Amino acid sequence: MTFSKRELLLVWLDSFIGLEYKHKKYLFEVTADSSGIKDTLTSNKDYVVSAIGQERFNLLLASATEEYLKGLLKGYERKGVRVITLVSKEYPESLVNLELPPLVLYCKGDISLLSDRTFAIVGSRKCLPLSKALAVSYAKALSSADFTLVSGSAEGIDGAVLEYATSNNKKIISVVAGGFDNIYPALNRTLIERVENCGLVISENPPEVKSLPYFFPLRNRIIAGLSVGTLVVSAGIKSGTRYTAEYALEYGRDLFAIPYSVGIESGAGCNELIKKGAILTDTPEDILSFYGVTKKEKIFLTPEEKEICLALKEGAMHAEKLCERLNRQIFEISPTLSILEIKGVVAKTGNNVFGLISQDLED
Repeated sequence: MTFSKRELLLVWLDSFIGLEYKHKKYLFEVTADSSGIKDTLTSNKDYVVSAIGQERFNLLLASATEEYLKGLLKGYERKGVRVITLVSKEYPESLVNLELPPLVLYCKGDISLLSDRTFAIVGSRKCLPLSKALAVSYAKALSSADFTLVSGSAEGIDGAVLEYATSNNKKIISVVAGGFDNIYPALNRTLIERVENCGLVISENPPEVKSLPYFFPLRNRIIAGLSVGTLVVSAGIKSGTRYTAEYALEYGRDLFAIPYSVGIESGAGCNELIKKGAILTDTPEDILSFYGVTKKEKIFLTPEEKEICLALKEGAMHAEKLCERLNRQIFEISPTLSILEIKGVVAKTGNNVFGLISQDLED
């Protein structure tokens, strides 16, 4: 990795975990190319000491050495971490004009994805199995239309999107809240490592930083900022996913949400977002047509398949109830349900409940 002086300054400043964003930005802005960081610290001593204290000031001054910086860069390289700063040519334009653009992006994977047309799919950790199936159906349609997918790293909707992308070698960016040494939740570490191989994982925190609660809403501004649009698949009224939605609206990005029936807690936030202006979507084609992507051919269905889909249009239902509705035995419809699952039309959502996940069907 080779860096300009301005890039190295940002890398150096960002390595001090206890230094607030505003102080890093201030020191970066007042340090001229012609002057060294030691001179800048000395000439701004009163301000810096009042902001961070004498002890931290002394630490900064003692670390303003070429040896410290070389050790820092070697450590990142040893961990396979690529560093992109606010002034690097690889830094995504979509983040430059944010109110608080990340000063440094720590990356693992294919950084060329940062210049792709990206679309975020997000949702609650606690969600219905049907919501996960819907997330996968949208991920499939959008990735097939050459969007690079963006999501977080949590369980639930994030995990479903990452699992689909990594299992099908699709382009995906996962934005994590803490550093790479502290992936949260830990059970998704293997999944995040798979993302590195077919996509990109990014964080605005150095590798050793732990995932603190307030990092997650801050992380969500990057997800929204990177993406031309964001789809909220599921969200409770107080879901952290709504931070992503609010950032998307603030940044002038397109916001989509899937509607839910009354009384479904994990979908109440989606309904609220739609009331506030999010675009209602109940099929991936809503988003594709919004971006001018040609609609795909409809899925061919046999008469038996059509009969089941027509019944499921009323809502997800248990196999026994579906049998009652169709006046059939379970052994009669099971093979057809399996075929519909393979076609990506129907998803089994647990406890033998089936739901329709594609509306792109032959009439």
